[in-house]
Amino acid sequence: MSNKGVKFQHYDLDFKIKLAKLYLEGEGSFKGLSKEYGLKDSRQLRNWVKKYEKDELTEALSDRRGNRGRPKKIFNDREEESEYLRLENEYLKKKLLAMGEPESSIANLWSSKNLK
Repeated sequence: MSNKGVKFQHYDLDFKIKLAKLYLEGEGSFKGLSKEYGLKDSRQLRNWVKKYEKDELTEALSDRRGNRGRPKKIFNDREEESEYLRLENEYLKKKLLAMGEPESSIANLWSSKNLK
């Protein structure tokens, strides 16, 4: 895990592809190319080569920073958001009931986790 406030170096897709091709063409080793092109760790290049070989080194997969979790739902107004949340709550209650939670404990479960 990194320290708070540390800035990570970002490399563009063309640079990653160029280095992967250089390695695969035998122009150098992981360590040698990494040192020559200023990478902090040769594992970066090793990962790029693996992705390049699997055809996973693409623009869509290359820059995924900040795209964790499911996409944010965008609502047109408060009523739409309220209805969405109401339906989501009903769904979650049904799931808890199906898992064997008694209905009285559902409210307690929610409040104990959210009031801390």
